[in-house]
Amino acid sequence: MADKVLKEKRKLFVHSVGMGTINGLLDELLEKRVLNQEEMEKVRDENATVMDKARALIDSVIRKGPQACQICISHISEDDSLLAGTLGLSSGKGQ
Repeated sequence: MADKVLKEKRKLFVHSVGMGTINGLLDELLEKRVLNQEEMEKVRDENATVMDKARALIDSVIRKGPQACQICISHISEDDSLLAGTLGLSSGKGQ
């Protein structure tokens, strides 16, 4: 279910997320072993713009499956309430 939510919110996420939230997500996903060091560095270093980083990050998370997506959604809800509100995640329903 969480992967479906992220797929639906992908474009909005790419257009709305800031560099601080991307860095926080990368740290969180590395710590929770959703991404490994190489994957995290690839997102961070091989994408020139914030939007490119956001696109690479959300696509990586979606490929990892529903549990990875839920970790991502939870982090956004806790760490960036403005983005969570924009994406409609703040209510916890995911819609």
